[in-house]
Amino acid sequence: MTLPAVVGLTVLLQAGTATEPTLELQPDAGAIAETPSLPADTTLTPAAPADAGTGLLSRIAEKTSSGTLDFADGLLAVSFVMETDVRAYVAEVEGQNGFALGRLRMGARAQPVSWLRATGTIEWAGEKPNVLDAFIDLWALPWVRLSFGYGKTPLFSSARDQAIETQTLGDLSLMVRSLWPRRDLGAEIFVTPPRVPLEAWVRGGNGSRGPLGNDNNHLALDARLDLVLGNERFFEPPDSNWGVRFGVGTHLEEAFDRAGLGGNTAAGFLFYRPPPVSGLRRVGESHLAVNYSRFRLLIEASLALENRSRDTDGNPNTPREELAAIGAWGVSTELSCVVRGDTGAFYSWRRTPLPQGFPRWKGGAVEVAARFDRLALGLRAADVVPGGATGGTVGVKWWPTSFFGVGAVGYLLRYDTAPLESPDRLWSWQVLARLTVRFR
Repeated sequence: MTLPAVVGLTVLLQAGTATEPTLELQPDAGAIAETPSLPADTTLTPAAPADAGTGLLSRIAEKTSSGTLDFADGLLAVSFVMETDVRAYVAEVEGQNGFALGRLRMGARAQPVSWLRATGTIEWAGEKPNVLDAFIDLWALPWVRLSFGYGKTPLFSSARDQAIETQTLGDLSLMVRSLWPRRDLGAEIFVTPPRVPLEAWVRGGNGSRGPLGNDNNHLALDARLDLVLGNERFFEPPDSNWGVRFGVGTHLEEAFDRAGLGGNTAAGFLFYRPPPVSGLRRVGESHLAVNYSRFRLLIEASLALENRSRDTDGNPNTPREELAAIGAWGVSTELSCVVRGDTGAFYSWRRTPLPQGFPRWKGGAVEVAARFDRLALGLRAADVVPGGATGGTVGVKWWPTSFFGVGAVGYLLRYDTAPLESPDRLWSWQVLARLTVRFR
């Protein structure tokens, strides 16, 4: 067994023990050092490197992470996320009632020096294990981060900026599930100037969404620019009780005989099957997040256009027949409120002290949320049947501790066109209760 495996196993076996020693990897010292472990609910904050001024690099590492634990230099850390559900569906074709493993994610992060960090995460809740994250972060400057490998693309604040298991409504919105380019293999630069309220991402990747390689000879481009004010900023004092984030993003890729943008439910049921597309795919999005005290409003909207062509003679050297491009658009509006407790340890925008007049309690944090979704697909082309859905989601989640949560979510959709599996049904619903355990 290799040394990182031994260290990771030791951390897992001793998690939650306040008196037993744990092992930290000290690459610069070339040795293993024993240090007392921390209580299970202790929040670990990266130590400020000598070249980071007043903890600048540490705050960047904390807020730009893709959801795994941040830690001091030299520490090899593990992450573990498990979500167990009890689900009920409107029809058997959309899912089986009963228990289901929503997520089972295990990963590790190593940061041997302040300017380099490596992250890897595997999703085990599926027919086979899947790579979720496999990338290296390098800090050229305290406010410039370079990333290389497989990870989230920048578009859509709800998808990129918050770990999925911390979201009260349990999953991404209908629009984001359909139009977000998800994860890709490539290189990215992230810039957040300390004296300018802007954040910028530029990413070049394969566009194939797979971790192993490209599926054609063309690359994809992602770009995003955000205006950030209040506690959405990296350099704002953490006791700010308001914040605003407004941004736009775009995705360009050259697809070749891939499936177009389809629609699926939170459980993964494909209710709209898109035609194949070939050529330029364009996705644009805009997002606005406003938070004050216990409330947060998030609005996201997106447009997409996909070119199409087809081979009419079987000869790849002859020109293909051009077909009408197909379009799509969507919008999502979500309002959430922390009704009890202070969840500042879980979300960056809730790091604020409790407002005056709210009684303090020791029962953790309770959040409620509601969302409206609209998605339209297969537009603009006369030979394509359009589709889409309109719906809403409501949910509640209780976090007794920072690593354990209990929640319930209800989804309701009305399809524009009936799915092939149920040609006489336009309505869909799903309810679930979920237990979440997260060590990040």
